[in-house]
This record gives sequence, structure tokens and C-alpha cells, in this order.
Amino acid sequence: MPSDLVVEVCRVENVSPHNNSDNLELIQVKGWQIVTRKNEFKKGMKIVYFPPDTLLSQEWTDKFNVTQYCQEKANMRRIHRVRLRGEYSFGLVVPIPYPDWEEGREVAGYYQAKKYEPPILCKHVNAAPEDPMVPKYTSIENMRNYPRIFDFDEEVILTEKAHGSNVRSGLIDTYNKKAGSHKHLRKAMAPEDMSVNWYWYPWTIPAFSTMMEALGKEHKQVVVYGEVFGPVQFLNYNSAGKLDYRVFDIMLDFEYINYDRMMEICLEFGVQAVPLVARIPYTLEAVRGHSEGKTLINGADHMREGVVVRPIVERKHPKIGRVILKYVSDTYLFNKKATQTDNTDE
Repeated sequence: MPSDLVVEVCRVENVSPHNNSDNLELIQVKGWQIVTRKNEFKKGMKIVYFPPDTLLSQEWTDKFNVTQYCQEKANMRRIHRVRLRGEYSFGLVVPIPYPDWEEGREVAGYYQAKKYEPPILCKHVNAAPEDPMVPKYTSIENMRNYPRIFDFDEEVILTEKAHGSNVRSGLIDTYNKKAGSHKHLRKAMAPEDMSVNWYWYPWTIPAFSTMMEALGKEHKQVVVYGEVFGPVQFLNYNSAGKLDYRVFDIMLDFEYINYDRMMEICLEFGVQAVPLVARIPYTLEAVRGHSEGKTLINGADHMREGVVVRPIVERKHPKIGRVILKYVSDTYLFNKKATQTDNTDE
């Protein structure tokens, strides 16, 4: 569920002391915390913010005097996340080069900035042609970039962001089965091979197949989006080498259905969905708190990757389209394995 690179003109929302250094400060930009030199930025000041995983040329990182803090990737420099004197720092803040740049201006093109994509781990290729009846899943934006999409105290649903591979499963015109990753559909395969294929695996779950067939009798187009996990990425949920699967969204006749309706369907057929973390009045601080902790997936005992946040009733926003965002935990973001290998989306 990739998000887009957002490099834009913002304002410093808050400046606070660094608890462990007299020469550093903490500044807040959108939903991000950045450690900066003391007195470098003031509250309300217009700046340019580069989020983690932005790639810049060394010419720019030299100009910003941060090359020594960046990783070299494909002849460019990767803006990262660091811990400075015990405080997390995400991304890079620089002064605007022109005073007439307006807040909200998108400037990735000016800096020729690109987004870093981790190495692809997917083992199963066998790509099939795309089918408009089985659309790719929503690009879920990072809530730290859009902390005000939800109204303060609006009731929101937080589900666990499972750590595996995005899978789309389609049933078209009752009989035409489809399967694939976020980027590519996969060719049909023999039933005996499906159980070890990440993308066809859901079809081997009896309850899932029954659910799809029942929905297919009532709808011309059924697409279920879920996460296959286990021996897929470094968080393996104590899977003992076996694949597992959870539903996180359902589309019927080209409309995403509300979360509560999705859960009614999953419960009716005994299909497992991603765990519900909380239903809460929205604040960024509350979401941040719920992003941390252990996974709620049964049998596992490791960290939670984060949460996905959605409204009670499906809606769209003019800036991001469908309203659904992710908040990845600080614990996960500062895990070395996560930053080096988190990509199965071929």
C-alpha cells in the first residue's frame, strides 16, 4: 500500500526544547518531529520539508550540509530517520529559497526529489495482464503528512497494519477468479500450487472461497483486499513457515464498503480480518499511541507495524482521494530490518 512522495512548503507548527541537549531543539511539522539546531527555525516560519525516504542528489545534500547523515542509494542520497541525543528525528527541514513560495506548494520537482523504494523480495512473478474489473488498491497516504484530514474528535476506526504482502482477490461475473499483488495480477495456476503462492493462497481457504461465491451471486464485481503474511517479511507472526491471511477491505461493484459492513460479511462467513485496534475520537496523539505495542494477531509476540485509520462512513477528500491513512509506529520505523527490506510489492 504505497504512499506518494510529498515534498511541500509547510510551516513550523511548534518548537520545544530538547531534553538532552542545550544546542538542539524539537520542531513539529505536520505530524513529524525533527531535531534541529537551536534557534534555526521559529514557530510559524515557512519551510520545505523532505520526509524520510526522500532521495536527493548529492549536490542538494551538500548544499544543505547533510550528506554525511544520508545513505547513498543509486547515485543519490537518501534522507533518513535518526535518533539524536535520545529523540527521534524524521526527515529534513530547510528554509524556503524564495519568499513568495506559498504554503502547500509541491516542490519535489524543483529539487528533483524521488522516493526511495526498498528492494523487492517477491518470489512469485508469473504476471498476468491487468483487468479494470480488479483495480489496484488505494494508495494509503502517511498520516504524518496529512494530520488534519480527520476532524478533531471525529470517530475513527484503527486497524492493525499487518506486515506482509498486499493481495487482491477478484471474482468477476460469478465464475472468473482473479488474484494478484498491488502492482500485478497473476496467471491462474493449478489448485495444488495455490497453497504456496502468496497471491492465490486466499482462494485455498474454504471460508474465503465460500464468501467470494456468495458475494459473486449478488454482485457483478467482487474484489477483496487483504494481507498475506508469515514467511513473507521479517515480522513472521510465529508462523512456522506457513502462510496466513487477513482481509482489510472489500469492493463491491466498484465501491468500497464501510468497515462495519465488511466485518459483518467476514463474521458471517468466518473469514478473518485484520485486528481492530480501537474506535476512538480522532487526535494525532491518540493514533500515535495506538500505533505502538505488540501485534494483536493471535500467536505472535512481536511489535506492531502500525495502524490504518479510516472514517466510520466511506468518503473522499479533494487532496488525497479516498480517506484512509496509515500511521507506522516509531518502533517499526527505527528497526533496521524494516528500513532495508520492506517491499514485497512486485
